[in-house]
Amino acid sequence: MPSDARPGFRGFRRAAAIYLFVLPSLIPMIIIVGIPVVQTIFFSFTNLKEKNFDLWTIGISKAGEEAPKCAEGVAVKMEPDSPAAKVGVPDGACVVAINGEKVRNAGALGRLLDKAQREFQNKKSDSVELKYLDGVTSEPKTTRVQFVRQPFDWSIRPDRDNASWGLVGLRNYRNILIPSTESNQAKQFYRILGITVLWTGINVSLHYLIGLGLALLLNRGVAGTKFYRVLLMLPWAVPVYVSAFSWRWLFNNQYGFFNIVLQKLSCSPIPWLSDATWTFVAVSITNVWLGVPFMMITLLAGMQSIPRDLYESAAIDGCGRWRTLLSVTLPLLRPVSMTAILLGAIWTFNMFNVIWLVQGGGNTVEILATYAFRLFRDFQDYAGAAAYGTVILVLLLLFSLGYLRILQRGELRA
Repeated sequence: MPSDARPGFRGFRRAAAIYLFVLPSLIPMIIIVGIPVVQTIFFSFTNLKEKNFDLWTIGISKAGEEAPKCAEGVAVKMEPDSPAAKVGVPDGACVVAINGEKVRNAGALGRLLDKAQREFQNKKSDSVELKYLDGVTSEPKTTRVQFVRQPFDWSIRPDRDNASWGLVGLRNYRNILIPSTESNQAKQFYRILGITVLWTGINVSLHYLIGLGLALLLNRGVAGTKFYRVLLMLPWAVPVYVSAFSWRWLFNNQYGFFNIVLQKLSCSPIPWLSDATWTFVAVSITNVWLGVPFMMITLLAGMQSIPRDLYESAAIDGCGRWRTLLSVTLPLLRPVSMTAILLGAIWTFNMFNVIWLVQGGGNTVEILATYAFRLFRDFQDYAGAAAYGTVILVLLLLFSLGYLRILQRGELRA
């Protein structure tokens, strides 16, 4: 055996032992995170809405124009292997009545089928009574048909309506990303995307600048540093919803603390939560208050890892505070700063809680995360919300990869 084979084998065994140790916790994490992501991406290629999420059918629909005209009732198209087909209703049969009510036209056919479906879902009936003409006998036949859950349609149909649940290809993404005269969804998306980018840029910048200033003060070793550190950590320790409700009360137009102070000073009250600009200011103040502690603690930990002899050398060379900050502290703090900024940008980009809770569910200021939730809750557009979630994921992945590449280039140059 070659002399270098055994050390290589030992390295392989060491690496294998590490992976075997991590694997039991890594697999559940991948499952817990991966399944919802894959499911969301899949739903974004469908037309999933509340209307077609729980569809039950007997397998008949109005026949096309090529079907023979019926002297009585409406001609229907039969789905293969459907409940109606299994009980002997032929394709092209003329449905005369449903549950004893006459079918006079195609509109009546749709309404009566919907009514029968609602009665089934409300457990008022477990089947449908059909009276139809099969074209063989002159007398109508009567049969009862059981409802079955409508299967998912795997064929890609971009023009699919809400009468079925299936694949629509890239329709949801096309509606979101490509402007058209038929819909303003793309215009709405780019408007909200601009607000989200502005929101993220302003908040992360303030997080970093204020956190850096506080970290520099605490790093000087002034009296009471531990007390101030704990005090400044409180906003991060308090649950977000408690902080959001507290700030919502402070920004109340009539009884809020800020407007009461302004009125005492003979100033006009500010419409904090009713005007778009002031609402943006209000939610930004709240988010900055919540986000500064994390940035401060992270930067303070990075500063305390910088060797003290570097500061002593800078002092010997005659560098003042600003020169030391620019030449020693910030360059050595760069890896920590870049990582903290990346995490802060991802969190702020998706900061649903602050914007939603401070506004009380209002839509004066929207970011992509809140609008996606509004599509899900208010409009029951589950596929549209899934498409928004997928776009958010892709945007953050692209931003993170580009940001990390810039960071690596900076480290190589250094």
